[in-house]
Amino acid sequence: MDRLIQAGLTGGIASGKTTAAATLAALGAHVMDTDELARRALDPGTPAFEAAVRAFGREILKADGTIDRERLGDIVFADARQRQRLNDIVHPEVRAAWQGELIELKRAGWRGVVAVVIPLLYEVGVQDWFDAVIVVGCAEATQRQRLRARGLTEAQAGARIAAQSPLAAKMERADFVAWNECPLAVLEQQMTRIWKRLESLPPAGGNISK
Repeated sequence: MDRLIQAGLTGGIASGKTTAAATLAALGAHVMDTDELARRALDPGTPAFEAAVRAFGREILKADGTIDRERLGDIVFADARQRQRLNDIVHPEVRAAWQGELIELKRAGWRGVVAVVIPLLYEVGVQDWFDAVIVVGCAEATQRQRLRARGLTEAQAGARIAAQSPLAAKMERADFVAWNECPLAVLEQQMTRIWKRLESLPPAGGNISK
């Protein structure tokens, strides 16, 4: 591969984005996870941490002074205005970290796939920043089951699913879709096929066959 190809990886909550990204990493992609960047952005002492405490109050803090992410999640997933308030705090920090890492890769002469995991890729309107968009999909019942397995209540799971754009609409807009209602080996096979398609993408601005 003679150039850097930037692929956006998205999907619904608990659809399997992390597993799909791990497969791409094993195949040779450089993976950036914006969820992890968002977690780092809210570490104590960061500008986003200070802004979040000012916006939502010290009740979002644990005894050790770190943000109680479950408590904060309950607040923002129950109220679209509060969710936007948090997004306005965190998204600029995440975007700066992601773009900074991308600049460093380009300076280092990276040739290959950079997969950026962005759960809200379509919601924040950055789909055109990528050579291709991959959506990992599954049934809503499966999302709920996986979220319950993570310890969320049915109400919490429903609120988090409802806070995102419908998964079917994301799959319709995607360049590539991996359907994750299958054994791990089958998902890996799908991602391997997508990887091969990414390697043969036309120059930036070329058409991508869905």
